[in-house]
Formats: sequence, C-alpha cells, structure tokens
Amino acid sequence: MAHADIPILVVDDAKFSSAIIAKALRAGGFKNVRFTNNPLQALRSIEKQAAQILIADWLMPTMDGLELSRRVKKLDESETHFTYVILLTARDDTDSMHDAFDAGVDDFLNKANIRTLLLARVMAAERITVRENELLRTNKILRKKIRDLTTTDVMDPVTGLGNLKFTLRQLESTAKQAESRGGAACLLLVGISNLEDIQKQHGQPVIDELMTGFSAKLRQLIRPLDVLTRPEANMFAVTMLQPGLDSFNSASFRRVFDNLYMQSFKTSEGFIPVVVGVSLTAADATTGLPDAKVFMRSAYDTLVQSYETGVICMTPYDSNGADTDAAEEKPQEIEEEPGEQSDLNGLQEE
Repeated sequence: MAHADIPILVVDDAKFSSAIIAKALRAGGFKNVRFTNNPLQALRSIEKQAAQILIADWLMPTMDGLELSRRVKKLDESETHFTYVILLTARDDTDSMHDAFDAGVDDFLNKANIRTLLLARVMAAERITVRENELLRTNKILRKKIRDLTTTDVMDPVTGLGNLKFTLRQLESTAKQAESRGGAACLLLVGISNLEDIQKQHGQPVIDELMTGFSAKLRQLIRPLDVLTRPEANMFAVTMLQPGLDSFNSASFRRVFDNLYMQSFKTSEGFIPVVVGVSLTAADATTGLPDAKVFMRSAYDTLVQSYETGVICMTPYDSNGADTDAAEEKPQEIEEEPGEQSDLNGLQEE
C-alpha cells in the first residue's frame, strides 16, 4: 500500500485541533484521511472500512478515547486486523499513560505537541501497522494451509477417499460401536496384485486414472453406509458394522469379487485389466475386538491368502490366537454353495 493510501481515521470533537491534525497529515502526504467528531460514528465508519491508524481525543462526549480504543481493538480481533491507536490528551502523568496502554492504545501524545510531533508519530505508526497487518495476513494464510494439510493428512488426493490413518480411525470407531451396541465390526480389503506391473508399463498418471475408476466401481458395489477408504496405493478397504458374525458367507461378497476380478477399466491408454484379491475379517464381543492396527494386519494376512488362491478369503478374528504384532489365525477359502443367499443388505447377488 502506498504511503498516501494508508487509511487514517481522526476522531476529535474540537475543530481547532482537528484543523491542525489535517494540516500536518496533508503536509506529510497522507490523503486517505477521514474525520469525525463522534466516537459512535467512528465505530460505524471502521466497521464499513477499516482504518490502519486511529487518532482520537481522550475526552469526548458519549464515549471517551479509552473506550473507543477498547472497542476498536475488539473489532480488530474479529476481523484479523491491526489498527494503530494514537490517543491525544492534555494529560502527561504516568498513571494516565498506563491507563491508555492497558486499553490497547499504541501511542500517547500530548496535545501541546501536535504540531511538532504528530507527523513523526504517524510515520512511525505507518511502518508498524503495515508490518503488523502483513504478518496477520501471512498468519491467516498459514492457518488455512494448516487446516488444508490437516484435511489432506487423512485423505488420498487421487480418489478423495480416506487414507491409512483415516481407515484406522474408522476401524477404531466401528469396533467401539460393536462393543457398545452389539454386532460385528467387519473389514473388507480389496487389493490389486498387478498394480506395480501396470505402473511400470504405463506410469503414474494412468495409475491415477485407473484408481479413480476402480474406486468408483467399488463404491457402487457396497452399501451407502459402508465406509470406503484407500489405506495403501494398491489396496481399498470397506469398514462396516454388521448384526453379527453369522453374516459371513460366500455369497455375501461374491458380487464384489466377480465385478472386479480380471475386469478392465478404461484409461487414456485404453482398457487395463486388474487382478484383485478380496479378504474379510470380522470381530465381535465373543471373539474380542482388536486394536485397529491388529485388525488391519489380520485382514492383510487374509488378503495375501486370497492373492495366492484366487478366491475370496475370510476369517473371524480370534483374540486367543492374535498378538499385538499380527493375527495368526488361518483364513478360510470361500467356495460358493449352490443356491446360497446373501445376508448382507446391498451386497447380495442381484
């Protein structure tokens, strides 16, 4: 902001001193100056257009300069702004100065020295207020970036789904719901075993296209209340709360497997096939509800088995066979029984 454009507001009910102030400011090249003799009008003026420097008389009708300073500083707090306040008075005692500074006043000038000292004080105030407001603007930008980072810290930037941190939080929340309300906490993992080969052949931009299409397809295959996340680059997770462990059966997730296994997804490089593994791990109060990381490790071990066998694999979590490092229970391979019906709403064969 140019020197002449610094917004200054002068609040003084004495015409003589106002004239002296106006002359001094014009001599210093300050052009963006407003005058009023009413403190309430001054507040309304600041609400409409902020001032960077406020020059106010201490003794005024309706409201003194100290109260005006306090109100202006409160407005500054709400607007993330800094107004440099210069208070004019005939007083020069130490107690008066302390009262002024406690009210948020930044400078204290005796009226007898307006002609000789005002311009120098205003120029110093200009330097300080420009710096303070620049720091406030920078701080505001940094806070916004921190908020954005806090959001992206738990989000996958490609698909917009929650990442590993978000998945673990969701698992923890689902386990607590199962513990307090009953039911089973379930974690479905869908892994893509050939993603590394695809990346070597086509590059990261194509991988991003593929993951976007894959996540959209997977979202269509699960229930609206199930939470879909992407904890790893080649892995998607579905966290869900079910009535009980009896919901485990092959037909429940056959729809997910059949619609993704060896399916091709459109990219800018053409249709690319993916090879998936699907695993399911569930726990309730009878099996024990594990820590989120242990829950995830148990499901991942089962996913590895699905990669090896080419079928859906699942296992109920068993706290007796698990430790804090990994779940050791052996997954069961699921073979679909003729005529078997799904118990999971929204995932059954249509």
